[in-house]
Amino acid sequence: ESGSIEVPKKPISNKKKTAKERLLEFCSFFGKEDTVLVVINADPDAIASAMALKRLLRYRVKSVTIAYPNEIRRLNNVVMVDLLKIPMERLHTIKIGDYTKKVMLDSQPSHLPCFENITFDVVIDHHPATKGWIAPFVDIRKDFGATASMLVEYLRAASLKPSVALATALFYAIKVDTRNFEKKATLADAISFRYLFNIANQ
Repeated sequence: ESGSIEVPKKPISNKKKTAKERLLEFCSFFGKEDTVLVVINADPDAIASAMALKRLLRYRVKSVTIAYPNEIRRLNNVVMVDLLKIPMERLHTIKIGDYTKKVMLDSQPSHLPCFENITFDVVIDHHPATKGWIAPFVDIRKDFGATASMLVEYLRAASLKPSVALATALFYAIKVDTRNFEKKATLADAISFRYLFNIANQ
């Protein structure tokens, strides 16, 4: 009707977004000239999620570097990195200013003091949200058992089938973080796990 005021629609909340909508919004933050730094606290879930993110951005950006602050000591984590030949850098050895975009996975900027001085563009995590930080793109789903399950959704929304190595890493990450589904997990974790089951190297 003429003269009626159109009420603006509320932005879609994180929970109501489809996987495709989330993917498109995520991809809109990156351009061909971007050098991307992915920061993780290295454990199987974070490492596998970083590998998946690297795959997602492979043809969208100039480069992707994965960096972590912690010493990788646990034997199964050392073996995971060696077997899957995952290229990663120690956070203290790189210049943050060399990167145009920063992404945090499976953690949040307030989790460690060394994260607090980095301004992140993207934060994707399955832990409950903490205070004291903001980022333009945030995807936190605390009901999920693993961040890897969230990244499988992104890959599937992008119609990207993971390689055997990537599927194995993601499969292992979900297995570890849900303790073989004895810990908190959702149907989404089970769907991602089932999807990876046929691709991963058992």
